[in-house]
Amino acid sequence: LCRTFKVGSAEVTVVSDGDLTLPLSFVLPGRTPAEIEAVLQSQGKAAPGSGIAAEVNVVMIRLNKEVILIDTGAGPDFIPTLGRLADRLGPAGITPDEVTRVVFTHAHPDHLWGVIDPLDGGSRYQNARHVMSEAEVAYWTKPDIESQVPESFKLMAVGSGRRLKTLGDRIERVKPGIELTSGVQLVDTGGHTPGHMSVLLRSGSEQLLIGGDVLTNPVFSFQQPAWRWGPDMEPDRAIAARQKTLQMLVAEKTQLVGYHLPWPGLGRVEAKDSAYRFVQG
Repeated sequence: LCRTFKVGSAEVTVVSDGDLTLPLSFVLPGRTPAEIEAVLQSQGKAAPGSGIAAEVNVVMIRLNKEVILIDTGAGPDFIPTLGRLADRLGPAGITPDEVTRVVFTHAHPDHLWGVIDPLDGGSRYQNARHVMSEAEVAYWTKPDIESQVPESFKLMAVGSGRRLKTLGDRIERVKPGIELTSGVQLVDTGGHTPGHMSVLLRSGSEQLLIGGDVLTNPVFSFQQPAWRWGPDMEPDRAIAARQKTLQMLVAEKTQLVGYHLPWPGLGRVEAKDSAYRFVQG
């Protein structure tokens, strides 16, 4: 699965790494089935059963002679329905060697683990500069990180820490706010993880936010942005980031690609009543 479109003079390609289903009890802790069903019904959606489906949409930008890959999928060791990116780059017209930068929004497995080549143990993207926020690297490489996270994050903390240590000095530790190249800026959207960043692309009169996991569900992230989302590691900060991002997307008429929004994750946001609505396409 591959989709290419233009944002000004930039060429943006979305490649699917696969999909996954997240248990309701994990993603919407503390919410009753009646509350969840009421929100879904208000949007004409059916009751979700025991889980919520999520896509994994990986973005590549071609601009200013740069080929920028944003996140790298899950690789083969996380969930069987993920890890398709490596096989789909070729049909999408992308070779790993032409990637000049790899930008990680954060270090959760479905965004980071696919960077490692299982054959030689190094990065798949040998010619690329690898970029992550300094706060994110520092968090996941802390000694005994697995003892400092909730039970549901322990295994991923070990795996992410190990991969970051494998990459070592290949990772450029940066602060949000910098421009990677003219028209491509890193934006602080921390809260989902301590150093979570999104990527803002500006070209001509057009803007696109590659949001990572700041907005993850096409209903709840927009209709109920103040609800706690279970995978968020700093829930209050994540709620603030969601609300700020939604306000920006509406005010600046900026398009969005969400990593877990319905394929290919592309759409726009509209203010609706006291909440928001994701309009796909």
